[in-house]
Amino acid sequence: MSKKKIFVSFDTENDGAFKNIVVGKSQEKDAKFKVANWSMKPDTKNSKWLKDVKYKVTRCDMLLVMVGQNTYRAPGVIKEVEFATTANMKIIQINAKGGDVHAVNEAGVAYSIEDLTDLLN
Repeated sequence: MSKKKIFVSFDTENDGAFKNIVVGKSQEKDAKFKVANWSMKPDTKNSKWLKDVKYKVTRCDMLLVMVGQNTYRAPGVIKEVEFATTANMKIIQINAKGGDVHAVNEAGVAYSIEDLTDLLN
């Protein structure tokens, strides 16, 4: 069975370390997913960035949004969620900080970081 390919979406200004959590989980022996490590500095006004990120998001099986304090306002995350939604992709949000966070609109419920492995496998 092939592994699910996950695109990790996060607020690059504040939460870049969260991606490392998912990458680490993907490298565990029994992981059933892999991370498409295509992180790019968002530039939502640049048509090349928009085209590139749309291509990369839609080549994955799932979009994983790592939710921090300001993720719901991050323009790159909002665009990535938009592309995944348009492509009818599965989207999972993980509350990466714990405590209260504002989930990203249109991306579903924000689950606890403890649920990450179960949700991705």
